[in-house]
Amino acid sequence: MSSAKDIASAFTITGLLDESAKTQRRYPVAEVPVNDISDHPGNTAYSMDEDGITRLAASIKEQGITDLPLVRKKDDGTYQMVSGHRRKAAYTLLARDDDTYAKMPCRIIENLTDEESETLLHAANYFTRALTVTERAAATRALGVVVEQRRNVDPSLAGARTEDIKAAIIAEQTGRKVSGKTIKRQEVLAELIETKLIDAWRTKAESGSLSASCIEKIACMSESDQVELYDSLPQEATSKAAITKHIDDALAVKPAEEEKLARKRELALILRESFHPQADARLKVAITSLRNYLSEPPTGTQEPDLKASALLRCLSDHLPKPDVKTPKRDKGRLRHS
Repeated sequence: MSSAKDIASAFTITGLLDESAKTQRRYPVAEVPVNDISDHPGNTAYSMDEDGITRLAASIKEQGITDLPLVRKKDDGTYQMVSGHRRKAAYTLLARDDDTYAKMPCRIIENLTDEESETLLHAANYFTRALTVTERAAATRALGVVVEQRRNVDPSLAGARTEDIKAAIIAEQTGRKVSGKTIKRQEVLAELIETKLIDAWRTKAESGSLSASCIEKIACMSESDQVELYDSLPQEATSKAAITKHIDDALAVKPAEEEKLARKRELALILRESFHPQADARLKVAITSLRNYLSEPPTGTQEPDLKASALLRCLSDHLPKPDVKTPKRDKGRLRHS
C-alpha cells in the first residue's frame, strides 16, 4: 500500500510533468489575451466578489502582478484558467480603460487532462486565496471527488484515508502543510453552516466572523433560539472576538436562568402542598409562618434575616426523619463490637 505522500505525487504538477525538465520549460511565461482565457468550470465553488476584485485591480495597477496565474493550453489551442481567476477578473476590469491590460502574463502548462487541471485548481486555491470556511471545504470536497474517481482505477489508493491524501496533495502542490484532521473538521464545520445555521448566522460564519466553537454551539440550538440569540447581538459587536464573547456570555446566562425558573416552580409546588392534620401543632405553625414569609419575602434581605435563615437550615437537619433499617451485617458488627 502506498503512503498518502506517494499517492499525492501523482496528482501534482511535479508528478504530472517530467521532473528532469527545467522549470521555465515546464512553465513557459507568455502574455495571453485575457479574452482568450476561459474560466475553469470548477471555479464556481469560489466567490468572485466585486469589491475584492476592484481592490485587487487597484493593487495590480499600483504594484503590478506579483504572482503569475497558471493557465492550461488545451489540445484545440485555447486557454483555460487553472489558478488566477481573480487576477484575470482584475485585468478584465483594468482593460476597460487601459488596453495595456488586454494581455496578462501567465505561466502555461500543456498536456493536462480535465481531471488533473481540476485537481490543481482546488489544491492551489486552498492556500492562495482568502477562502471562507465553506469555500475551503468546497476545495477539499472537490479534491475528494477526484481522489475517489482515481480509487476506482488505481489499486494503490486502497487503504489510504481520503482526507490524508487531500492533505498530501495540498502540501505537494503548495509547499504548505495541513493535516487530514484539519481538513475533516473544516468540512464538518462547513456542513453545519450549510445545514444547521439560520441565514443570519450563516452569513456571519461565511464572512469569517464566527469561531469554530461558536459555529458548533449555535448549530445545536433550535431555529427560534438562534433567532433570539442573533436579535440580542449588539450592533457594536462586529469583530470575531466581540461576537464570541456575546455568544459565550448569552449561553452561560441561559442555564442559570433555567435553574432559577426551576427553583421558582419547585417553591410554588411546596407552597401548595398540604400537611397532615395530625402533625405537631408547633410544626404546623412553623410551616405556615415560613410559607407566608416565602410568599411575600422582604425586599433587600437584611443581615438578621440571613442569620435566621442559616439557623433554620441547621435546625432542619435535626428534625425527625423516617427510620432507616440498618443492614443485617451492620447489626452483627455492632452486636460484636
